[in-house]
Amino acid sequence: MAQVLKDEIRENILKAALQEFFDKGYKSAAMRNIAQQAKIPTGLIYSYYENKETLFDAVLRPVLYDWERVLTAGEEDKSGHTNNEIYGLSKAEAECILNLFDHRKEFIILIDKSDGTKYENEKERFIKDIEEHLNKHRNDDIDDEIFSHIIANNFVDGLMQIMYHYKRKEWAVMILHKLSKMYLSGIGL
Repeated sequence: MAQVLKDEIRENILKAALQEFFDKGYKSAAMRNIAQQAKIPTGLIYSYYENKETLFDAVLRPVLYDWERVLTAGEEDKSGHTNNEIYGLSKAEAECILNLFDHRKEFIILIDKSDGTKYENEKERFIKDIEEHLNKHRNDDIDDEIFSHIIANNFVDGLMQIMYHYKRKEWAVMILHKLSKMYLSGIGL
């Protein structure tokens, strides 16, 4: 008879895996450490997750976005309104960023601790998507592709600094608003 999978055990595994991946990154994380933290036998993890990679996918699920689609959704907003809390961001973009604040450990893992996984280039992909979005909407006369790349790269690095130094959501929104205003108004958006 198949073992009944319990939500509580699954949740304990996810919490333990989140902390292990956050502390050690994907490559150095160990399933036995996750099991020990979840207070279960190591083999029980495999009843819930096929392997370390599928567990990693489950941990990152809350922060996996198709950023190109999110940025495009902002363009398709018929009302033309942007989020008032965060300068220059559409409602869709702001909602995603606010979710990232709620899942900052997962986002830090995705961007900085995913070497050796299919996500190891996620930071570069995120920067590229922002860069392309900026290039579509710039109102300045600077004709240099590297300029938008620098802005996008610095913006992502700034976002990561907010994640690492996070105090509370209101603080993070205020800092991101200032960061967005500085970058986006400075390039004519």
